[in-house]
Amino acid sequence: MSFRLASAAFMFSRLIVSLLLTTGLASVTSAQSLLSSGESKPDGGRPKSTQVGFFELMESGGDAMLDWFKPAGHQPSVESPEYDSQASPRDTVMTFLEAMNHVVQGRLEPFSRATDCLPDTTDQKEQVARDLFRVFDRLPEITPGLLPGEKTVEQEKTSRYELFPRGIENAWAYDALGEAPQGRIVLVHQDGRWIFSPNTAEGVDKLLDSMKDIPPRTQKQREGQLFLSVVEPTFQKTATSDWLLALTWALGGIACGWLIYKLVNHLIDKRENSGDDLITPMLTSLMIPAVILVTVFGFAIGSAKIYMHPVLSNFRWNVIEAAIVLAGVYMLVSVIELMCLGVRRSFFNNTDPYARMMSLVVRRSLRVIATIVLLLFVFQNVFKWNVAALIGGFSIVALALSLAAQDAVKNLFGALTIFANRPFLDGDWVKFDREIGEVQDVSLQVTRIRLLSGEILSVPNMKFIDNPVENLSMRKYLRRMMDVQITYDTPPQKVDEAISILQDILTSDDIVSDGQSDLEAHPPKVWFDRFGAYYLNLRADYWYMMDRESNRVQRDTERGWFSYLDHATRVNRMVLERFNEAGIDFAFPTQSVYLTDDPDRNLTIQTRQLQEAF
Repeated sequence: MSFRLASAAFMFSRLIVSLLLTTGLASVTSAQSLLSSGESKPDGGRPKSTQVGFFELMESGGDAMLDWFKPAGHQPSVESPEYDSQASPRDTVMTFLEAMNHVVQGRLEPFSRATDCLPDTTDQKEQVARDLFRVFDRLPEITPGLLPGEKTVEQEKTSRYELFPRGIENAWAYDALGEAPQGRIVLVHQDGRWIFSPNTAEGVDKLLDSMKDIPPRTQKQREGQLFLSVVEPTFQKTATSDWLLALTWALGGIACGWLIYKLVNHLIDKRENSGDDLITPMLTSLMIPAVILVTVFGFAIGSAKIYMHPVLSNFRWNVIEAAIVLAGVYMLVSVIELMCLGVRRSFFNNTDPYARMMSLVVRRSLRVIATIVLLLFVFQNVFKWNVAALIGGFSIVALALSLAAQDAVKNLFGALTIFANRPFLDGDWVKFDREIGEVQDVSLQVTRIRLLSGEILSVPNMKFIDNPVENLSMRKYLRRMMDVQITYDTPPQKVDEAISILQDILTSDDIVSDGQSDLEAHPPKVWFDRFGAYYLNLRADYWYMMDRESNRVQRDTERGWFSYLDHATRVNRMVLERFNEAGIDFAFPTQSVYLTDDPDRNLTIQTRQLQEAF
């Protein structure tokens, strides 16, 4: 489903790009293409090189930078060639061209490497090699990165590769010659190596004769030349006014996007303050695509007057299409999120915490899946990368990541356990690892708990699989065990009176109503508990209910720990007032000291000396 959404977004981007092209925003770039004909050109309209991908351009840029640090004469030599293999079409073609470059400069030693690239049945191999090289001189400069390498032919299981006319751009040749060239350049896999096909070797003289009207190009070293030939014209052929215009449009697009962002956020804040929770998600879902489209529109208009080599022009449009695809996918995902929100509100109570949490999880998961599908789709269809080969090439890295991501996978399963078993929900008060706090957020990796002290405790979800967690918000009642300690000199009658006072307080209408107690199901209990070190302990047990009628849990009511504390304060105050009125003293830590001459307590002191005296 997500891939179909990405496909729809890609078609939407194509439509936008087509509209931009028809309005003439890219007319200058198109007119400056080297493929445009109509003028007499000394090279027959031949492109400077074969079509180049972005990474090939970056490779050439790196070569150009390395040239600054290479010592003079540091080029592949006859004895140590850069290419000397026939393992793939790329290796064979580049081995042939490098060897023939040495041959035309008067060094005949590498001639054998060039002729080895021809079929063994070829007559007059040297002449065929020279003619084939003259044909290559009339083609654009061959870029190794565009030729299939050894891994590519193994993965695609191919045994034939047509280099010309299919493998490279050929429209210019038809325009220059007025007819199709008479022949082909094909490589075939034979006896474990790649060579030029017998038909290519036999028909090379006809192919060369049909292309004689195209003048040969000047030979030059490849390192850095591709990058310079692509980038230099952009600065040489673009006027200063066009650069300023491009900068103005780009900054204007960014400024408009920023204004839209601020305006929508202002409307969202205003709606939230007024209690409108329906229009807010809609504004949020439309804001980001609008910002992307406005910014990209400014970039597209501004860059239209800048001269660009076809490589840069293609990359420019790839970036624009990728941005539009991103905006379209984001909008579609936002629409689906709004649908999820509508379904939740239609079929579930808006105050249902579990429905809210599951809706949030579905929306987050949808964003992650859509992001992955979007990236793969853009790499495959916009930038023309071989995603399968890219993933296969990173198999070792993927294995290392899988080993390193064990905790992440455990946390994901922990999140699934939380969603399935529901030990707690957002907003619940929990006790975990001797800490008490309110659950703020349950994500796919961690659960965030706001502690009573104010800090945020981030707990990995895998911790909740093996460790117990107490959900305080699932309580239906709180049982209070209250100890009232009175002094030892309290007479028995007063003890009975104290028990009666406690029983009367806990069954009073005020306390029963505030605690929503059910005296039949949970009557309070008061008794003389024990003799303490300095006190007589009276024990009272009673229940503070979260809901009297439906017996709901704390999460579903307005009552909780803090309302319980208010209730306990009311009970303690009534106990203090009634005990003071009855003259019953509360005990506190004391120690009694008796004197020998106390007339109320006769003490007999006998010592050994007194016994001996008598």
